[in-house]
Amino acid sequence: PTAVPVPAALVDHARKVADDHQTRTGAPIDTDTLRARLGVPPHLADAIAAQLT
Repeated sequence: PTAVPVPAALVDHARKVADDHQTRTGAPIDTDTLRARLGVPPHLADAIAAQLT
């Protein structure tokens, strides 16, 4: 499978979104929530989530 390129700025923004979610809920963000919050397609959300771990 071909890796999906993710701009560094988008990963940085996603990290902030994920940290905010963790702070508010006490739980790590799941990929579906991350996708919805960022407004990106599922394959891109998966690629971003992989970089957040």
